[in-house]
Amino acid sequence: MYFIISLSGSVISGQTINLDSIFEPKLSGEIYKKTTGIAGNQFFNDDWAESDIKLSTGELVFNKLLKYNELLDEVIWLQPDIPRQIKLEKYLIDEFCFKNYKGESVRFKRIQIKLPQITDSTDIFVEVLFEKTISLYVFRNIRINGNIKRVENGILYSYDTLVPQPVYILKLPEGKTISFKKIKRSVLLKDLPGEYKSIVKKIIQENNLSIQSEKDLIKLVGLIN
Repeated sequence: MYFIISLSGSVISGQTINLDSIFEPKLSGEIYKKTTGIAGNQFFNDDWAESDIKLSTGELVFNKLLKYNELLDEVIWLQPDIPRQIKLEKYLIDEFCFKNYKGESVRFKRIQIKLPQITDSTDIFVEVLFEKTISLYVFRNIRINGNIKRVENGILYSYDTLVPQPVYILKLPEGKTISFKKIKRSVLLKDLPGEYKSIVKKIIQENNLSIQSEKDLIKLVGLIN
């Protein structure tokens, strides 16, 4: 069941407004129930993170407690006063930012892309690793890979096991996107257009980059720009 949720404010004459008498945007979603029968963490952030949201209308929502569910590719909002958890409508969110995740600001944005394992283009949330003329994103994908069995209180339970399978996305100025799962020089160079391939080879050589980690990728994309 879907419904419109008014953000925190005061109710005056049947209208919901904030304390500055400016109408706040509304979030749309449904009551979230955590997926059970799973071994492993389905969330990007273990703890609720104070976050800001940019809606598809361009409106901003500030200081909401969010988690990102990597298994579902969904944003979950905690309303602490009630309390309840809401799975927000994806199409209404352009971006969201965890303002202090492990001491850093982490930004996600919604993009439409056709990934190798998906038949048609679809909307997904990606973490922004570097964004300029050439941008680097990562889709924090998690997949179910087999199951394990556990005996609890004399009863045998079966749990699906989760395996992280991030997909890295390189967006070039002309709108072309390149996606790859392994951080490896040969994998990156394989699908790059000719003019970028020679530039990347030169940068890797001159800077002695190994291209084995996200940190390497971010540095490389920064040098290309």
